[in-house]
Amino acid sequence: MSKKEIDAVATILENPENDELSAEEVADLVIGALDDVRSRTHRLAVVGQIRFPAAPETTHTVVLGPFSCRGLLDTQPKFLKALEGGSAARTAGQDLAWDAKKGTGSGRFMLAPAFQRGRAAWDFFRPEAAVDPRFTRIAETIQRWEAGLWAGEVAYDAVCHCGTRDRVLQTSAGPVETGPCPVHGREAR
Repeated sequence: MSKKEIDAVATILENPENDELSAEEVADLVIGALDDVRSRTHRLAVVGQIRFPAAPETTHTVVLGPFSCRGLLDTQPKFLKALEGGSAARTAGQDLAWDAKKGTGSGRFMLAPAFQRGRAAWDFFRPEAAVDPRFTRIAETIQRWEAGLWAGEVAYDAVCHCGTRDRVLQTSAGPVETGPCPVHGREAR
């Protein structure tokens, strides 16, 4: 068991409110706590197929797991990164290559992300939606500001705490400078 699993069980067992519960009720709480922790950490499954030499036309599909992995596998790039290293899931999948007991047969496997709900699986593979252009402009502005802040290249005008800043408006009579915030003045900055 991992440290997180042990802590979850210890929290249930140390809770004085659980002293009055039956053994079955405490066991149910413990299993629920373990399921909750594992639903966030055990996110890899091994999907395999095995064949016996006596019936090579019959393929049996099996699933091993779930297995734990580092990090939260909520995107395809994170999943691919998790596949790069060795894992208990990969070792278990390699055990499907043949029947170790008889030394015969054949098998194959692949690692797959494991989900608690169908919606999570759809969200995992869903192409990223188009980003709202307002958020793109905000992100670009923040990037320019951060780059300029460190490089000293960008100087932004002072802004009043209400959000108004000095600006020049173009009118038919020519440019008009609006000056400081008409409500708070320059001292509010």
